[in-house]
Amino acid sequence: MFLVLGLIIGIGGTMMFGNRKAAQPVIVTGMQTPADMKNTSVLVEAKFQERLDSLSQTNDNLTRKVSSSKTELQKAKQDNKVLLELVDTLLAHSAQTTDTATRLAQCDSLGATVQELIVTTNLKDSLYEDMTSALQAQVSNKDSVISTQQERYNVLRLSFDQSLAQQDLLASQSLLLEKRLKRMKANNRLLSVGLFVLTGIGTATIVALHH
Repeated sequence: MFLVLGLIIGIGGTMMFGNRKAAQPVIVTGMQTPADMKNTSVLVEAKFQERLDSLSQTNDNLTRKVSSSKTELQKAKQDNKVLLELVDTLLAHSAQTTDTATRLAQCDSLGATVQELIVTTNLKDSLYEDMTSALQAQVSNKDSVISTQQERYNVLRLSFDQSLAQQDLLASQSLLLEKRLKRMKANNRLLSVGLFVLTGIGTATIVALHH
C-alpha cells in the first residue's frame, strides 16, 4: 500500500513540477506597445513636417525676392537704355556744335548723364548678383527639401520594418506559448488518467490485503 501511494505521489509530483516548469512564460524584452510606436511615429512626423514647413517658408521668401529683383532689374535695364541713348545724342550734338559755351554746357550735361549711367549700371550689376544668389539659394533649399523628405521616408520605413519584425516575434512567441499550453493540457490529462489508474490499483491492493 505504501509502495502504491509512493508511486502515486512520485508520478503526480513529477508531472506537476514538469508542467509548472513548462508553463513558464516566454519573457519578451525590448518590445514597444502599439500606443508607444504610434506616439513615436507621430513625434517623428511632426518633427519632419516642421522642418519641411520652415524650408517651404524659406522658398516662398526666396521666390518673392527673385520676383522683386526681376522687376527692379527690368526697370534698371530700361533706365540704363534711356541713359545710353541720351549719351549718344549728347555726343552727336557736341560733335556738331562749334560754339564754345554751348559745347561746355553740353559737356556738363554729358558728364551728369554719364554719372547717372554709371549708377544705373552698378545697380543693374548688383541686382543681377542678388538674383543669382537668390536662385542659387532656391536650388539649395529645394535640395534640402528633397534630402529631408528622403530622411523622413527612411526613418518611417525603419519604424515600419521594426513594427513588422515585432509582429513576427509576437506571432512566434504566441505559437510557442500555444504549443506549451497544448502540452500542459496533454500532461494534465495523462496525470489524471495515471492517478485514476494508480488509485484503482491502490484501492484494489488495500482490499486484497484486508481479505
